[in-house]
Amino acid sequence: MIARLVSAILVTISVNSWNMVGFAETTRVKDGLIGPVRSVTVKKSGYSAMETYDRAGHLIDAVLDLSLANTGTHSLFRYDRDGHLEEELALDPSGRLIFRKRSIYVRDIEGRNTASVTVSDDGRFQNAEFSLYDQRGLLWEQLWVNSSTAYKSLFDVRGRRIYSAYYRKGALLNELRHRYDVLGRLHELVSYDDHGIVTARVTNDYDDAGKRTRSITQTFGDRRPHTWVTTYEYDSVGNWIKEQTSEQSPSSQTISSSTVPIVEERIIQYYYGADSDVVVLP
Repeated sequence: MIARLVSAILVTISVNSWNMVGFAETTRVKDGLIGPVRSVTVKKSGYSAMETYDRAGHLIDAVLDLSLANTGTHSLFRYDRDGHLEEELALDPSGRLIFRKRSIYVRDIEGRNTASVTVSDDGRFQNAEFSLYDQRGLLWEQLWVNSSTAYKSLFDVRGRRIYSAYYRKGALLNELRHRYDVLGRLHELVSYDDHGIVTARVTNDYDDAGKRTRSITQTFGDRRPHTWVTTYEYDSVGNWIKEQTSEQSPSSQTISSSTVPIVEERIIQYYYGADSDVVVLP
């Protein structure tokens, strides 16, 4: 379970923090989805979620069901004409409004997004994001902040995230290095604590078609290292539909039979045809 928590931290730093605001890239692209995805339903033990996208690839509806906690939320997302997230509403299971958030954006003279600020319905600050560009106009740094947390990312000339840092109340807690293979695919994530000591490493393997087939997560913060192996299954479009994670035995380097695999499945529906909302499961 420690490895899963670390994996969640790695994913949160590298991806999710940048999905909280609505800069030009579509949510579907940020979520790593391929093709005209209409909805994604995620199922795992004690948890399910369904996300719905419009034809442009923007997340418009998200339902989270925490069955073990007997609770859940329903979120709605609205966008401006340029595809930026403009408003988010969250409802409880009874339909009561939990919160409403609105975002505004600032652009430079070249039309590039340089800042966004999100506030609650009563005007309270929620979060802000800032983007810096180099002399060639390429994104090279992003900073996301709220009242207690900050995420910083640096990018290479190809727009790939190569460094992430997580701060809480001004103190550095975690750093993440992103390394890519010769084909530009994410090969390795290395996590460091605030003293520069390696705490976790994730390496990815790919098949000839470029699909990630296996991820190996190693954690080093406990009394003994832990290794977890995650495998993936895909649909005909190329989106993964099943993720299975098992702990590897440190002595035999095989999957441990004493641990129950953690399985996450996704049911993905697609838009079909140019003018119809018919969906197809390939």
